[in-house]
Amino acid sequence: MAEGVKYIKIAKIDGDGVDQTLTLQSLTELTIPYSTGNVTYKILSISEQPNYFLYSVDNLNIEHADRALLDYDFTGSANTNATSVQYAGKLSSEISITSVSDPLLFSTTSSANSTTNIVKLNTYPQKDIFLSVTGSLVVTNNSTAGVYDPIISITEHQSNGTINELVTQDLSNVGPGGVTTTYNFHLTHTIPSGSTPGTEFGFQLLSKQAVASVTGSFQFSDTQVFLTSSVASGPAVETIPEPFFTQNFNRSLDCQPTLNNIIINRRSYQYQDIDYTSGMFIPTNFDLLINDTALKAQVQDSNYTTKRHIRPRYEGSKNTTDDVNSSAITQSTYLQILHPNDDLGVSTFTLPSIESLDSTMHEFSMGGGTSPEIPGCGAVLVANAYNISGKDSVNIISPLDSSYTELLKSKFPQNSKPYITRYTVPNETIQNNNLSWNDIADAKVIDTYISPPPLSSYMIGSGNSFTGGTPLNNSTLRMSKYSYAPFIDSDGFYSTASSPFITYTSDDTSDNVIKNGLDLGENWYITIFNDLPSPVQGNLDVFNSGSDYSYISLDNNGNYSDPLANHGVYKITGVETPVYGNVNYSMSISPPLPDTGSGATRWEFGNAGGKGYLIWKAIPNPSIVFDNVTLSGVGKGNVITETPTSTVKDNLTYISKTYGENT
Repeated sequence: MAEGVKYIKIAKIDGDGVDQTLTLQSLTELTIPYSTGNVTYKILSISEQPNYFLYSVDNLNIEHADRALLDYDFTGSANTNATSVQYAGKLSSEISITSVSDPLLFSTTSSANSTTNIVKLNTYPQKDIFLSVTGSLVVTNNSTAGVYDPIISITEHQSNGTINELVTQDLSNVGPGGVTTTYNFHLTHTIPSGSTPGTEFGFQLLSKQAVASVTGSFQFSDTQVFLTSSVASGPAVETIPEPFFTQNFNRSLDCQPTLNNIIINRRSYQYQDIDYTSGMFIPTNFDLLINDTALKAQVQDSNYTTKRHIRPRYEGSKNTTDDVNSSAITQSTYLQILHPNDDLGVSTFTLPSIESLDSTMHEFSMGGGTSPEIPGCGAVLVANAYNISGKDSVNIISPLDSSYTELLKSKFPQNSKPYITRYTVPNETIQNNNLSWNDIADAKVIDTYISPPPLSSYMIGSGNSFTGGTPLNNSTLRMSKYSYAPFIDSDGFYSTASSPFITYTSDDTSDNVIKNGLDLGENWYITIFNDLPSPVQGNLDVFNSGSDYSYISLDNNGNYSDPLANHGVYKITGVETPVYGNVNYSMSISPPLPDTGSGATRWEFGNAGGKGYLIWKAIPNPSIVFDNVTLSGVGKGNVITETPTSTVKDNLTYISKTYGENT
């Protein structure tokens, strides 16, 4: 049978580390550039393996010169016992390798000297190969005219006949007058991976003396040449000897290592074997598969029915708790009772099923109350944020950083309950404001970036003598162009002048402060009260409940659906063109207002008995507004989330003193 190529193996990952699977699996032919020209092989079939593709190709002959010996992972040796040779003048002799102890060590005739055998690299090495020459040399100087100074070296033979010395060992001089000296030598050289195939290596002896009258002889003994590579790597193959016993163990069932061994796999009664030997896309046995007559697969059907197989692979295992970062199972247990067949996998480990711990700390420069704009609440003005990956691995994020706003909002969403730490706690402040640690511990986040101003922009009190506006519907307020500008009286309370002023003067909204502010990206709010006295003092009755919309109810977690609306605060979302002959303008709000009954007066502002409002613009500073606490008189401190990492929790004081403002 003619020699040729039957199979070609190509790795999925190429020399540049790129996965070529998509290309290799769709090939129809392969072209290889041989020395005699390109040869194209038609691909008969493709077999995919974990790390490579094996292609069955048509059987074409190739030139013998293009073959390579890839088995270079070996150790070879050669022994030279050269006879005495008489030289005159400069001694230069290339030493022939007369024997090869390992057939894998390739010995060939030198291109520079047809009578000398050397070592030839006949493949493209994929790792370093190590060449060494060792032995002993006896040198005799027969001359009386001068010394004899031998040098032994490993050489490289070029195709043009040039011999390059790679490694040399300079032996000591041999005196004149029949002096004989014995030398031991050892020379090594590394042939690097990627060296050009066909390179020849040998060794030679020469003398630096060029005096014609200096003569001598040499004798090599026990000289060896070694060509080795690194030890092969990979898993070792364990050899297990078959046990040999002189006794009969046929009835000793616990001593039968091969008992119940099988030589063939069980075949399925349901699943069929798909054959892709002729292509990657259409199975060879396609017709048999669709007729359910193909060879059954070597797989056990129980792999897809037995619980110990299908639960970890297909169905999954369940471990259920009530919430993220929570070990509570009250709700989970209740649902399991209602749905006993659903197998919720209620946890018994007293650990959260899912943990999402936070590694940040936010500092604040001061705190204070938010009344009357957000009655009964408090806020802190937030400063730097600290991303903490270790006790001494802290990254500081400034409020000016582009990521700061999203970071603050994501860490402190509505109804979250963070931990607040104050750096200084004056006892008199706590006492005067009736502020206890428990009050702070109960604080919940209302929102961020909505700090009220020192004074609202507009005000209509319930006792005003004119109508300040009437809602058109739950989401639209019809506002009078007249309003009051509040001021702080001598007692520290909001008050209004005796008469209102005009909020705008034209027939459009071009000079409306709220409209222009919204266009610039400002945040405006209206706080509505069932009863707003002037001066503003006492317990304020906010407008937060009604038959259609009510914001006073708590959910199962004890949270308000809209904490701001619960305090009578509604966001202004737009201002429209004035209506009714330059008397009123329309204002859109969110969320919708509660509905308290029938008739226009149920939503009326002012008019000596109607509802009252404050309209105010939020200060555009990063802040956190809290429910259930006023925070009056609170200075510097920090706030962390409900679920901090142990690094943050255990080192909070150290980090705030070392990297923060805790002085």
